[in-house]
Amino acid sequence: MRAAESPLPVDASCRACGSADLRSFFSSPAIPVNNARVFEERADALRVPNGALELAFCRACGFIQNPRFDPALVRYDDSYEEQQSFSPTFTAFADGLVDDIIERFGLQGKRVVEIGCGKGDFLVAICERGGNAGLGLDPTIAPDRLRQRTGTQLTLRREFFGEETGLLDADAVICRHTLEHIADVRGFVRALRASLAGSPHARIFFEVPDVGRVLREGAFWDVYYEHCSYFTTDSLARLFRENGFTVDDAWLAFGDQYVMLEARINPDGAAPAGGSEADAEALAALTASYAERVSAEMGRWSNTIRAAKDAGERVAVWGSGSKCVAFLSETGTAELVDAVVDINPHRQGRFLPSTGIQVRAPESLTAAPPDLVVVMNEAYVSEITAQLASMGLKPQVEAVG
Repeated sequence: MRAAESPLPVDASCRACGSADLRSFFSSPAIPVNNARVFEERADALRVPNGALELAFCRACGFIQNPRFDPALVRYDDSYEEQQSFSPTFTAFADGLVDDIIERFGLQGKRVVEIGCGKGDFLVAICERGGNAGLGLDPTIAPDRLRQRTGTQLTLRREFFGEETGLLDADAVICRHTLEHIADVRGFVRALRASLAGSPHARIFFEVPDVGRVLREGAFWDVYYEHCSYFTTDSLARLFRENGFTVDDAWLAFGDQYVMLEARINPDGAAPAGGSEADAEALAALTASYAERVSAEMGRWSNTIRAAKDAGERVAVWGSGSKCVAFLSETGTAELVDAVVDINPHRQGRFLPSTGIQVRAPESLTAAPPDLVVVMNEAYVSEITAQLASMGLKPQVEAVG
């Protein structure tokens, strides 16, 4: 990546509020465009194109976007593999969230819509535990993976949400880790409000990554092409308030990695955005120093892996998702890594975009024990360390964040 600012596109404006007061603070001319895809053939993985990344901060509302994002470059199909529910740590988090949402919204015998439902496991849990009827929308749905009780009322539609979706019959709408993939976030939220014209009392729950943590940590591994929109609790709440919703709560969860938002339709339409001037200034300061932190983090990790190899050690990366692809691509260490492993069986045996590395099962590490295991998310360190120990392995374990 390169840190120098570059001129924004002539017509660039904030996709959240419409302001032209954008400041570019980070850019890279070419990064892989589909980090979460995996491929049966290595040649197909190596053919994944690159796209231009630019991070631009809106000084009017705090939203961060990639104004050079081209949605035509990104594909969401059967090769898109984002399911995290194979991890006990993540499953425990998701189970707690299911219970929380059911309690918050009183979801017993109600109608629930999940936009961007992925493989559908979260929606199934909502429906089973609350006796709810569910509708899931996602172009990457895999119904054959779902295990659900007989009688669960569930409809899955392999499609994107948008204006063409029409009216939603819902008591609650859930949208997790989808809005960051949407360029026109204002249009998306307005389309959501319009789709609920027949369900004015519907409750809304959104979940997205927290960009504040990314900026503070210089977490370049959490910045990739599919994520063209970045939020804090303030900027996400502002987006909803300005487009006809009342925000009841906004908070951080999962080790402060995720922004969560609870909202409902405001019958009076748009409301004052609110937000703290001090928070806006703090975010602006983080964007100004982000490039320096990224440079330090990239150097630290590159040196760590190269030092291990120079010492004759074996290095494995645990977690083959989007973070891994960004991490290996940007540090230039793909050829130094001896193995990339993942507990998701639908990733195992397939090849990662850009690097062409084949993903292995964790058990494969016993044949050639690693000396260093780089974990792609610190939330999973305890789980992974325990699994390594169960295989008789005790390598040094370090998490990127």
